[in-house]
Amino acid sequence: MRYMNQILCFKRMIKPLALAAVLFYSSCSDLLENDNAFFHVSTQEQQWNSLTDTRSALFGIYGLMRTALGENNGFWAAGDLRLGDFTVRMRDDLQAIRDNRLDAPYDNIRQISNWNRFYKVVNAASVFIENAGKVLEKDNAYSETNYIYDMSQARALRALAYFYMVQMWGDVPLITQSYDNGTFPEVSRTDKEIVLNYVEKELLAVSQLLPELLGSSSDKYYDGDANTWRGLLINRYSVYAMLAHVTAWKGNYIDAEAYSGQILNKLPSFIKNGTTTPYTTTENLVSATGMFSSKYSNDFSVTRLVAFGYSYVNSDKGDVNETGTDGHLESWTLAEPIIRKQLPDIYLSKDTLEKVFMNKFTTDNRYGVDALSNPVQYFDGYITGINYQYPLFTKMKVVRDGEDKTNDLGVFSSYIVWSRLEDMLLMHAEALAVLNRPEDALVDLNTLRGVRNLRSLSYAKDLQGNVKNLLKEIFQERRRELMGEGHYWFDRVREARLVGDDRTMVELVNNGGIYWPVAGEVLRHNTAITQNEYWKR
Repeated sequence: MRYMNQILCFKRMIKPLALAAVLFYSSCSDLLENDNAFFHVSTQEQQWNSLTDTRSALFGIYGLMRTALGENNGFWAAGDLRLGDFTVRMRDDLQAIRDNRLDAPYDNIRQISNWNRFYKVVNAASVFIENAGKVLEKDNAYSETNYIYDMSQARALRALAYFYMVQMWGDVPLITQSYDNGTFPEVSRTDKEIVLNYVEKELLAVSQLLPELLGSSSDKYYDGDANTWRGLLINRYSVYAMLAHVTAWKGNYIDAEAYSGQILNKLPSFIKNGTTTPYTTTENLVSATGMFSSKYSNDFSVTRLVAFGYSYVNSDKGDVNETGTDGHLESWTLAEPIIRKQLPDIYLSKDTLEKVFMNKFTTDNRYGVDALSNPVQYFDGYITGINYQYPLFTKMKVVRDGEDKTNDLGVFSSYIVWSRLEDMLLMHAEALAVLNRPEDALVDLNTLRGVRNLRSLSYAKDLQGNVKNLLKEIFQERRRELMGEGHYWFDRVREARLVGDDRTMVELVNNGGIYWPVAGEVLRHNTAITQNEYWKR
């Protein structure tokens, strides 16, 4: 009976077709609570007979990736909380992560330290790659083009899972074939440089196979046109964003500039609503129906380059309610009056806000304070209740997908946005600065500053004509712009490598402390795996 429930749940993810765009990331509890359910279902022979089978299996990989990133809020624990800007109110487990005590004996830390959730993505992608060709032989409705696009997405998702694992753990086992039950043999760790080279090679290959927008040709993709899939599925520019991050992590800024530049040069042409800028306004960035919602404007959703999300759809109309509490930053940051919770678990203190957003006289519409006005004027795009004891970080507040419901229970449906256009604008600026093109880098930086209601900086006057000062300002802008989006820790690692004036981070980079410990469960089940040296203390 449980097996049948798993199959029925999985079928709900793809029914009806008109809802596929919002349901394929969903977290059917029966399916994703069972660690091996997806592997068991996806390897059955009957799963590879028709176009419907490939669609459900491919969308299942996206769902597993969303789960891998969001489980236990690991995406934000690793990217934002660890030695980050958020203050923990009363939770000892979150305080341990904040303090970089990642060997502390808390269940959520042990679970975040376990890389098996990413190997579920790897295995599911490998299953798809090995079996999708069977459908090409059996179902005439499954075209060669459709097959190429599907295979390319599966390869890209597998590569992204490996890149994220390298960022978190360094050396990880490189496995590129599937195992029927999702349980891998004992394999030792592969040098991180070898894994990164594999990731880059895979992404480069599929970037030549994927279209600029899925469904943009006369032949629809799974009955959807470009409007159906933009901002949802991986396309050529999604892969360029991944490549920009991979090459920057490797220190190859020539290629990082090229990939991010391709996005900046080409992607804005797909926004057809007559806007003067392709960049996300602060209003759309913080809106409950904005960047992090499935209801984001279709024209602008193309700027959401790599994203994984949930959606809430009306169950009264027979649709499936696909929301959750785990896997959303809001479960830590929101409280009254947004949801029915007395106080947030983490928050941004006023001192931190003033430090990050420069001073009390900034006009930054993400957060600013004009202390000279009477009364004092706040620009509080990211914050609700600046005068609360614990201000609420409300950049993400997708409560039941776009409905700002006062006193709602903490049920969320926000997207994990792994990369968006503003990320690439600042990545391009970073690359240009490293390549000693400071004036060009400043153009990119000032472009975003203008969108956020800040004055342009002068290289000579404001940055003293110093490239390191420029790089520090670019990373500071990334800190502000991408706050709460899982980037800050990894940005700090790159900044330590490039600028080198943060002693704590430089020491962590040099002694391997930038990585997470490998979970004890992994070590017990695979004796070929060794612990990261830093965590053997």
